[in-house]
Amino acid sequence: MNIHQVCVSYSHEHDRFLVRINTRSEEEVRLWFTRRLTLGLLPLLEKASTEQISRQASPPNPAAPMDEQRRRLLENFEQEAASYQSDFQTPYREQLTALPLGPEPLLVTEVKMTALAGGELELNLHEKLADNTRHLHIKLDAQLTRGLVSLLNQALSTSRWLEIENGVSVKINGGKASQAQELEPMTLALGADKPRYLN
Repeated sequence: MNIHQVCVSYSHEHDRFLVRINTRSEEEVRLWFTRRLTLGLLPLLEKASTEQISRQASPPNPAAPMDEQRRRLLENFEQEAASYQSDFQTPYREQLTALPLGPEPLLVTEVKMTALAGGELELNLHEKLADNTRHLHIKLDAQLTRGLVSLLNQALSTSRWLEIENGVSVKINGGKASQAQELEPMTLALGADKPRYLN
């Protein structure tokens, strides 16, 4: 798959990230990343990105002349800088001819990451549901990996998932605010009294 663009957007309705990848051959694949998957995957992608960048660097040779050492340091710096220079200004191309995985996004339930000898990162994305199994294999160079990490971090800010993680503010008694609760939303909902109906 020759990746051309990647787009990550937060779907408030589904409380998931919609990751869309289009290729130079005008195909698009669509993926759902859940909160749990994203928060587990993002640190691993950041680590893999750092390793990709460090693998690109030429190892220093203390025995080489100073001019040679400076040249290598400059080359390493330029390679690292290039991996951070993704194009975030060009709009995502919407009009594509083919959806190889179909119009329904693949709900990613499992990710396997492999660092390849050529410096690329291979992601095997699987949807393993009771009645359906789909998968996608993609390869990311250092720049694509860094770009995906940046897009996921931006979407994380939009989703406010990390704010929800830290605590929940609850309003009761006609809008008067109570103290912030250090509870997960589900715990709070389970601990609440069931509504009572009077006839």
